[in-house]
Amino acid sequence: KNNTDKRDRTLAELDAGVRECYADVRELLVHFRTRTSDEGIEAALRATLSKFEHQTGIATELRMSGHGLPLAPDVQIQVLHVVQEALSNVRKHAQAREVWVEVQQTPQWRVEVRDDGCGFDPDGAGPDETHVGLRIMRERAHNIGATVEVASVPGSGTCVVLKLPERLGLAA
Repeated sequence: KNNTDKRDRTLAELDAGVRECYADVRELLVHFRTRTSDEGIEAALRATLSKFEHQTGIATELRMSGHGLPLAPDVQIQVLHVVQEALSNVRKHAQAREVWVEVQQTPQWRVEVRDDGCGFDPDGAGPDETHVGLRIMRERAHNIGATVEVASVPGSGTCVVLKLPERLGLAA
């Protein structure tokens, strides 16, 4: 009897793990196909947020300010991937009702992804999935000379800020 319960619990955990991995792989494939076009970052962000709303039921709002030079296509893709990773963390962990994305184009590019979810302790111990997501965002930012800052308070949501260096990554 005890072995049966243990086996059933283990199978349930494996099933949940496989489902989570499957969802992650599907999401990666969708994002891997992210391509820039002449439409620019605003349209790409609107499409990303629309897809996120449809998949999660979480409301989103995009605010663009300033009129900076357009980003180079390779930089735009990395910015989109950082936003997508931040949204993925919201989907998996935040239990949020709303997400705000604010893009400031001047004097330098700054992209903020903020949610009203449960938050977490950024200094908490343990290399859990949240920390993996943060590491991925930081690596992507580093690749384009940018920085990622994460502020979160348990019970008060999370804010991810991507800052691009001035003049870097702008289209010619």
